[in-house]
Amino acid sequence: YKRSSSLDDLTKCIQLRTEALELRPSGYPDRASSLAGLTWALSERYIQSGSLDDLTTCIQLRTEALEFHPAGNPDRSSSLEALGWALSERYKRSNSLDDLATCIQLRTEALKLCPTGHPERVRSLVGLGWALSERYKRSSSLDDLTTCIRLRTEALELRPTGHPDRASALEDLAWALDCRYDLSRSLPDLERSIQLYTEGLALYPHDHP
Repeated sequence: YKRSSSLDDLTKCIQLRTEALELRPSGYPDRASSLAGLTWALSERYIQSGSLDDLTTCIQLRTEALEFHPAGNPDRSSSLEALGWALSERYKRSNSLDDLATCIQLRTEALKLCPTGHPERVRSLVGLGWALSERYKRSSSLDDLTTCIRLRTEALELRPTGHPDRASALEDLAWALDCRYDLSRSLPDLERSIQLYTEGLALYPHDHP
């Protein structure tokens, strides 16, 4: 499937992994690995098809999987992020503030487990920054916006000149600074936002959508 993107292969994979999970009931030593395998496949099919049923099942199973990765487990951060991603996707469909709040809680913990130099830190910075920006849009919380700016500033530093994701990091931070300018009328925020947008625009070819 990873080579062909065949939905038939993915569906068969889900069928097999669903049966494998049923054969590893609660308390079974390898249940965690079955949960991880099945939720990966369900998330892939959700990305392809947009099936809310797949996403709901993925959230249910990843909630259980997180219990297998308590504090101190080396895989806890990735488990937190995986569940946070699934909840963020459901939020995009439902606008549920409960989903968004839980996503923020999970990603905040995940970021704490990814200190400076950790290979997954930038992913946590981006994910949490996005979630806080969404809550800011709903609540106009200056605390959320300020934290979002701090996270996105660091994320941009981790995407230096030449990085394929630098343009999106520039745009994300520029948007947040522009929002703070709207609240505070701080000229430095506006000037920095313009600078970032200008650099970001220069990274896109003329025919970029």
